[in-house]
Amino acid sequence: MILFLIGATAFDFGTDKIPNWYILLASSILLIHKIIQDNGIVFFGTFLSILFPILVLFPLFALGFFGAADVKLFGMLGICFSFKEVMLVFTISLFAGLVIGIIKAVKYKSFGERFKYLFNFSRNLQRKILMKEEGIFDESYMDTIDKELLKKGKIHYSLPILLGVIAITIC
Repeated sequence: MILFLIGATAFDFGTDKIPNWYILLASSILLIHKIIQDNGIVFFGTFLSILFPILVLFPLFALGFFGAADVKLFGMLGICFSFKEVMLVFTISLFAGLVIGIIKAVKYKSFGERFKYLFNFSRNLQRKILMKEEGIFDESYMDTIDKELLKKGKIHYSLPILLGVIAITIC
């Protein structure tokens, strides 16, 4: 699992994307390994461990908090880890992502831009949910935000996922 996550992180940093073929290949190899290792698969437990993170994270993906590949990576974790371990990786990766985000915000002095983006995003989300406005988000506020500064501070979430897996593997 760790080797596949290192590869995913390399893709993420190198191209800003983790290709679907890579996630499918890694998932297939891990699933075949699990079936061989366990002399068959405990279907329900593995299915729950794969499906639950996808169902929980999909709304966060739809809101722009996670990328599609991040959601798929969490699903892939369910092949090798129990439901409890996947939730532990999720918790550790959220904390690691927060620490990385703070370090980048300090390094690039981008707290102001980050908060401006968060405030405007939250306002648009509120309009969308509470006022039931149709259509996509109004992103006109993006014209007032330094996009280069936001890009420098981007968190490649595959790294916090990798750190979470390393943490639960070591401990």
